[in-house]
Amino acid sequence: MSLRERALRLKLLLMDVDGVLTDGRLYYTEEGERLKVFNVHDGLGIKLLQRIGISTGVISGRESEALRNRLLELGIEEIYMGRFQKDGILEEILKKKDLTYEEVGFVGDDLVDIPVMRRVGFPVAVRNAPELVKRFAVYTTLRKGGKGAVREVVELILRLRGDYGELVGKYLG
Repeated sequence: MSLRERALRLKLLLMDVDGVLTDGRLYYTEEGERLKVFNVHDGLGIKLLQRIGISTGVISGRESEALRNRLLELGIEEIYMGRFQKDGILEEILKKKDLTYEEVGFVGDDLVDIPVMRRVGFPVAVRNAPELVKRFAVYTTLRKGGKGAVREVVELILRLRGDYGELVGKYLG
């Protein structure tokens, strides 16, 4: 199946967080609070995807109130934190949303993402993912995780589906 055919089937894009929406580094304050840094370009990309009717979600092994706040701010519908068995969550989401594997994409960066990437129709690895992870992707980003990789994936999907020009044109006047 071509990349375009895969993109046309998409109804949901799921993402890992650490190493995908962030650069994977964890910052700790003296009080032990974890801090995460998000790329605003990824945020707008997520919003653009939602505008064409593609739902978004995250499955993350870590829990964080800062993360929850950012995801809610972006209108991300499916939020699963503190979950390391991501393939089980995928099954739950498919049933809940009445979707097939082919209608789901996933952006991952590490070994724990492979079980989901092996099943979905549009698996993507970020540039700085290990080579083993990249083997399960139909596309590997040019940008690193946390550095606009999600935005790159969104723009690719929009171009493949023929929606990019119309969406971007609204900003050009």
